[in-house]
Amino acid sequence: NIKFFDPACGSGNFLIITYKRLRELEIRIWKAMREITGMALLPFPNITLTQFYGIELDEYAAETATLSMWLAEHQMNVKFQEELFVLPETLPLKPSGHIVCGNACRLDWNTICPHTPEDEVYIMGNPPYLGSKLQDAIQKDDMKAALSDVKDKKGVDYIAAWFWKGAKYIKESKAKYAFVTTNSISQGEQVAMLWKPIFDLGLEIFYARTSFKWSNNAKYNAAVTVAIIGVGNKNNTQKLLFNEQENKAYKVDTINPYLSAADNVIVAKTYNIPQGLPKAEFGCMPYDNGHLLLSESEKNSLLEKYPKSDIFIKRIMGSQEFLNDIRRYCLWIDDDKREEAENIPPLRERIAATKDFRLNESKDGASLANRSHQFREHYVINGDSKGKVIIPSVSSERRIYIPIGYVDKDTVISNLAFAVYGAEKWLFALLTSKMHNLWVRTVGGRLKTDYRYSATLCYNTFPFPKLTTADKEELERLAQNILNIRDENFDMTLGEMYNPESMPEELREAHHQLDLAVERIYRPEPFTSDEERLEHLFKLYAKMTKK
Repeated sequence: NIKFFDPACGSGNFLIITYKRLRELEIRIWKAMREITGMALLPFPNITLTQFYGIELDEYAAETATLSMWLAEHQMNVKFQEELFVLPETLPLKPSGHIVCGNACRLDWNTICPHTPEDEVYIMGNPPYLGSKLQDAIQKDDMKAALSDVKDKKGVDYIAAWFWKGAKYIKESKAKYAFVTTNSISQGEQVAMLWKPIFDLGLEIFYARTSFKWSNNAKYNAAVTVAIIGVGNKNNTQKLLFNEQENKAYKVDTINPYLSAADNVIVAKTYNIPQGLPKAEFGCMPYDNGHLLLSESEKNSLLEKYPKSDIFIKRIMGSQEFLNDIRRYCLWIDDDKREEAENIPPLRERIAATKDFRLNESKDGASLANRSHQFREHYVINGDSKGKVIIPSVSSERRIYIPIGYVDKDTVISNLAFAVYGAEKWLFALLTSKMHNLWVRTVGGRLKTDYRYSATLCYNTFPFPKLTTADKEELERLAQNILNIRDENFDMTLGEMYNPESMPEELREAHHQLDLAVERIYRPEPFTSDEERLEHLFKLYAKMTKK
């Protein structure tokens, strides 16, 4: 009653390895039985190819899988003879594995690998992963068919089809599945879309290996970042969580969809701003086809010929400019200064070109054409005395801390970063702390493998601690220390400062002291691991969102 099923089997690698390992285990058992009983038992193989099932879209690969299973059987029969001095019959060829050529997203898996609630079925494999924007028309139709009963599925990865069909296949049975998967299904908005319906079927994650770089032996195969996730019906046994970063396995009570040893809390994006805090929002989008933007040389040339244009030029920063100290500039023209700006010929030409671009764009672009002297968002950028914080929208996975910082009052933050206007230094301290960085790494999305910040998913959902006046004063002191050390290392960009290999030791220590202070605010006893930190944050989030 044991079956092995790979619904994306390719040329059969997972099935072949499973078959060989089981036959090797079988040989060890027969040898042990001989030693224990002292009898010359006549061994025979119990594992048969008919216990193996697969689905493969490519006809050639499906036929290769069938032939490879026969070859694996012959190889293991030879090994059986070498170890136990009995040669099982290979010829005539017996039925091979049940390999079906077809589309796993469209087929009924129960017709391919029938099972009863009592059958032990182990589903495994490495289904294809493809982001929603990279899926072609056929693959999008596959997703609609496979996820027809999932309400919110816009934006999920192609592999989600296997996770959902697998969930429906195993529910209320002894069957389980585990897939090598893109780690994107455990990050960002995909978590709520995919895992809530899976958990609603009475299932849970019983095993997980957190993100790691993986490649196979295929020609031109590039390493991708994957995770391994095993799903089964709920039970009270302990789960196994392998933390790749710590290179350590944990026996835990629960593994949540973020692959953390915490309750099954799903963090949903929200537009509600944390009480008492300023809003985090996208910066200003030019929406100009480049006409309102200036390189440093363009700015210098403009000022040389038209010095009066100085009042209309400001420095602009997105993530790259902030992290790498790249100088870029923009035209920043208030409504009451438009006429004055258009008296300067190059500015008038740029404004006209922006208008033409917007008129030829979408309906939204046409509606902005009348104020083509401005970005789509034209905020009062000066902020106030508390300061203006920039948060890179994307930051390297190698960094321990996402570099966050203040920009001066005349700098425009572009839509390629997030802005927090009126951010006091104690808020900067919390945002740059390990606790917040860990939250971003866990619940935020990724761009390839880099961290992707989100106001609605990272900032608005973060369980900010309650602060006393004394707490704020200490955090401000520690935050200022970090800012001072950055200033002292003026010969380095922030990207270089926060590269783990070149990070100044005094900056690393300053962050460590800030982390200790922040964690003491969360609870008196120190945390011993990131798993513990996350467990605490998820509990606070559950309490914070409890209705």
